[in-house]
Amino acid sequence: MAELDREAMRAVVERIRRLSDEHWWALDPSCRLMEDDAWVGPAGARFGTQVHADQRELRAVLAEAVHSAERKLASLPERP
Repeated sequence: MAELDREAMRAVVERIRRLSDEHWWALDPSCRLMEDDAWVGPAGARFGTQVHADQRELRAVLAEAVHSAERKLASLPERP
């Protein structure tokens, strides 16, 4: 039974890694546009600050999800 749990968790880890890889760059186009002054003025500055903060938060959450899943997998007992 432990091996089934370990195999299931291994599949979960791989799925989380794939999803993280897929979404890691989700806010890059918006951030690049803001760095190129696509939207100026006070509202543009606020949006630029917010989109960069959102990008940092998204990446932190994705990284934590991957690390958490990897820690869980590492904590599962090996098959005897």
